[in-house]
Amino acid sequence: MQRVIVPNVCADEFKGENFNCLVQIIEQTRQASGGDTVVWDFRDVTTLHPFFLAPLAIFRQQSGQDIRCENISLQMQSFLNGIHFDRMLHFENATREAAEQVMAQYADRNYIPLCSFSMTDGNKDAFCSIARNIIVRQTHVGSAINTPISYFLSELIDNIYEHSGSPNGYLFSQYLEHDQSINLCIADNGVTIPGNYQRTGLYQQEIDGDPAEALRLANEGRSTKNRPETENRGYGISTSKRMLVEGLNGSFFMLSGSAFHRYENHSLNYYADISRFFHWDGTLILLRIPVNAPDGFNYINYLE
Repeated sequence: MQRVIVPNVCADEFKGENFNCLVQIIEQTRQASGGDTVVWDFRDVTTLHPFFLAPLAIFRQQSGQDIRCENISLQMQSFLNGIHFDRMLHFENATREAAEQVMAQYADRNYIPLCSFSMTDGNKDAFCSIARNIIVRQTHVGSAINTPISYFLSELIDNIYEHSGSPNGYLFSQYLEHDQSINLCIADNGVTIPGNYQRTGLYQQEIDGDPAEALRLANEGRSTKNRPETENRGYGISTSKRMLVEGLNGSFFMLSGSAFHRYENHSLNYYADISRFFHWDGTLILLRIPVNAPDGFNYINYLE
């Protein structure tokens, strides 16, 4: 049996030490011999930031390993139960009416629990609309933020649908009132952005085997779709990112395969190749969305 100590991760951003903690937990878990039980030990945990919790739960869902959680405080266990950390909600086969009924239970809370949904036209669009409605009701945001939330959800989920090949998407959201921000996680378990460029054979000379360069191209709108009606599909990421960071003073983080991209505070904008020590199976996007728009913000100024 492999025992992994989960650290107390409560900082307000997904960076530096927090990201390293996630990598260490995942790599220690992967080191378990085939079929061995892995115990995640929460003895030191009093609080966990949503940008740490969501990737941890999604990894657990995808890994196929026998992972058990022990030494969890009553308060933390209540929270983990509430967000469906152990058993996320599944909307793969649910009708819109059934999904709305389930999600309505969270309208007066400050989070949308960990969910998976199928990547079909009807299901993804319905789930996207339901999630947006719940977030707006939870945070009471005005139209200045309402429309960007709709844009972020629809564009990023559509990018999963267009490019990842993933049968499912994942979503988690938490409103942090003290920070006046929404922390939104959208993920898939598809081929990754570098893997998609490799699969299509596009931009291989520019990428030259560097997964971080593949992320940069994707964030600049270099789509792998050649069909005229979807040739600008890739701009959903770049437009969302500019609207969030440059327009709303939020922050953006993307992890795909063996590279990550972080953009915030206008000047902090970098890509990193982490293939030497880590690989994420799919793509993970984390958004910190302020609930109050700066004076003069207009989302139309950021549309391509």
